[in-house]
Amino acid sequence: KAIKEGFAEGIEQGIEQGIEQGIEQGIEQGTQEAKLEMAKKMLNDKLDIKTISKYTGLSEEKIKKMINKKSV
Repeated sequence: KAIKEGFAEGIEQGIEQGIEQGIEQGIEQGTQEAKLEMAKKMLNDKLDIKTISKYTGLSEEKIKKMINKKSV
């Protein structure tokens, strides 16, 4: 009986941890997508790469890759 209870408790804790990790990953992904969208708008407004990097937190290299993808 104790083993079954321990097993069930372990499963429950694992599920809770999985849910928490999923939520954290979702938030991170949403934040990253928001930064990319903001950078796209700033590029459309002809802001320079350094300024975009400063305000979005994206690397200048990442922004340059966005520009290259856009021009292809």
